[in-house]
This record gives sequence, C-alpha cells and structure tokens, in this order.
Amino acid sequence: MAEPARSGRPRDESIDACVLDAALTELSTKGYSAFSIAAVAEAAGTTRPAIYRRWSGRDALVVDAVAHLAETVAPEHTGDHFQDLVAEIDDFRHCIGAVGALPLAGVMLGDDVEHDVRTAYVERVVTPRRSRIRAILDAAVADRELDDDADLDVVTTFITGSWYSFRVAHREPPVDWPRRVAALVWSACGGEPPDAGSRR
Repeated sequence: MAEPARSGRPRDESIDACVLDAALTELSTKGYSAFSIAAVAEAAGTTRPAIYRRWSGRDALVVDAVAHLAETVAPEHTGDHFQDLVAEIDDFRHCIGAVGALPLAGVMLGDDVEHDVRTAYVERVVTPRRSRIRAILDAAVADRELDDDADLDVVTTFITGSWYSFRVAHREPPVDWPRRVAALVWSACGGEPPDAGSRR
C-alpha cells in the first residue's frame, strides 16, 4: 500500500490519482501477470522512481488501485428496505461501469493473482457491498417484510451475479434492472414488492 509521505516537499496527490487510474486500466486491459510499473508510469505521465517513492512494489500498487476503485459514497439506508435495496443495486450498476471495474472482476479470478491482492479485492470491493445488501435484507426479515427462513446467503450472491450474466452474454442489462432484480429478490424471499399489484 502507499507509503507515508516523507519529510520535505509535499506529495503531489494528483500524481497518486493518475497512477491509480492508470494501474486500473493496465490491470483491466493486460491482466495481472502482464501488469507493468513502467507502463503505468508512462500512462500516468510520471516516472518509475516517482511510483516507487509512493509504493513499495507492484503488488502494493495493485492493492491500492483496487481500494481506489472502491472509494465511493455508499447509498444511505432510509428504512424503506425495498427502496434501499433498489438504491444499493443501482449503485452497484454505476460502480461496475467505472473504468476497469468489470474487467478487473475477471482478472481477480485468475490463478496468477497473488493471494494478498485477491484478498484485498474481496475485502475492499466485494465484502462491503454484500454486507450492506445483507443488512437491508436482515432488516426486512426483522420487520416481517420477508420470510425468516429466506435463503439470504444465496440471495446476496445472485443479486450482483445477474449483472455479470448479462455482460458475459454481451447484453446490456435493462434500464430498470435494479428494480426488477429487487422485485425478484423480494418475491423469492416471501415478500411482496411495492408495485406488485400494478403488474397483475
């Protein structure tokens, strides 16, 4: 991860951001095994020594690039559990559309990715969102909006998996994908989506 700034001239934070964006692009286009500090430096308009002053090596830069991808403001939960789920799914749709986000998910499945890098991806990108989704569903169960025996372990995985299935088939998810996924989840877990009556 990024090293503490040394004394002396202040660190240029704009360089950090450029390097992290370039690193994500390198990962998503070339994969982990071909990831190159030299290529990142060239794309970011800086030098290898400048990168090594900030990061100890390739894996440290990759881990921070992954963390950079996850630096978004999470939707605020309002207590309207269904709408909160829609908002969380919609936020996922926007985040996965970020530069490098979708290809990076595939890169992280590769056998050549170091354990620490994959762990960082799971802990910083995947787990926080799944935890927020699970918290919404748990609250809905507690408020008797969903069945108390609903299989939430599986549900929290296939919510985002639906997006990847569309993209693997080279199809764009529908514009109303977040609400439709939330409605399917609600129905599968024994609840009734707010607009269910209008579709009958």
